[in-house]
Amino acid sequence: MDASQTEWLTFFAVAGSAAVMFLLARRLMRGMNQQDFILLRKTRERGIDVTQPQRVDFIVFAATLDIAEELAQLMRADGFETSMTPAQVAYARNKKKPGEPQDGMLIKGTRTLALTPENLKRQREFLNGIALPRKAAYFGWQVGFGKDAVKSEP
Repeated sequence: MDASQTEWLTFFAVAGSAAVMFLLARRLMRGMNQQDFILLRKTRERGIDVTQPQRVDFIVFAATLDIAEELAQLMRADGFETSMTPAQVAYARNKKKPGEPQDGMLIKGTRTLALTPENLKRQREFLNGIALPRKAAYFGWQVGFGKDAVKSEP
């Protein structure tokens, strides 16, 4: 084999590997959005067993107490344990222009579930479905850092 053939072979091997990795990553996501995929990866990196049921906190922001109470009620009806905390958020328009701080309420909805792509997608759809019509925002989820997290076996 001459040098140009070796270069082409290397190129095809790298391109083929990249295509396979891309397809595998998309298959693993199974409908998850990018934020859920990143959070799931970081959760695994912390040694948490995502196949085991975990106590997961889902966070929603509402601009008013009335809307927060309505959202908390809807979340409880779906099986969440809820709590509310006054908060101030600033939505960034871009990296150089942060938005003005806005007062409101954070609603934390906690439930126990396995962190499968299907479960995460279902939770995101439900929370966006109740938040968006009320001009509220679903911020994402987190797994506890304490004794509640079920760790993977080494």
